[in-house]
Amino acid sequence: MGYEIVKMPSFDKLQQGVSTHVDMLLFFDGDSIVTHVDYYNENKGIFDSLGVNVITTDECVEKAYPNDILFNCILTNNKVLFAKKDCASRLIRERVERIVDVKQGYTACSTCRVSDDAFITTDMGLYKAYTANNIDCLLVEKEGISLPGYDCGFVGGASVVLDDSVCFFGDVTEHKDYKNIVSFVEKYGKKVVSLSNEKLTDIGGSVVL
Repeated sequence: MGYEIVKMPSFDKLQQGVSTHVDMLLFFDGDSIVTHVDYYNENKGIFDSLGVNVITTDECVEKAYPNDILFNCILTNNKVLFAKKDCASRLIRERVERIVDVKQGYTACSTCRVSDDAFITTDMGLYKAYTANNIDCLLVEKEGISLPGYDCGFVGGASVVLDDSVCFFGDVTEHKDYKNIVSFVEKYGKKVVSLSNEKLTDIGGSVVL
């Protein structure tokens, strides 16, 4: 599709199964990347090659929840942040206009952002928070999304929006709510693309620079 892919190295402060997941490793607000100073120092060459401003924090990151969700947030174009407020990095909280505090700490993992006003999620709490804040939201089943080492994965981690396509890592046609997903995505002028014929898998999503 014409995109250059940068695979991020593992970060040993996170659980092995998610240690390469971008939605766990960093946050991008459209202008700057926020990441942990240790992870930046370990991968300075990669970050410096991206051509994007990088801001680092020394806040605590650990394998155990909720100390693993420092960067796991969703930011809208009008600077509204959806996150488990007390666990989100202070550097992220300082850069937004308003914060909607949610119970689901894996906010970014749990959210496929079709457009700025249309999200897909597997989490009922997020569904209620999004719809209460004028975001059209489709609630889908979490079963059918693989994440090795875990019972199931997240729809945000299994998808990425590229231009006019909502792309899924694996075969989304096998998901129970496939038809609803297609209808929802097409409502916003986009198409659904399966990037492989393998099982739909949460790889930690992607950040498009």
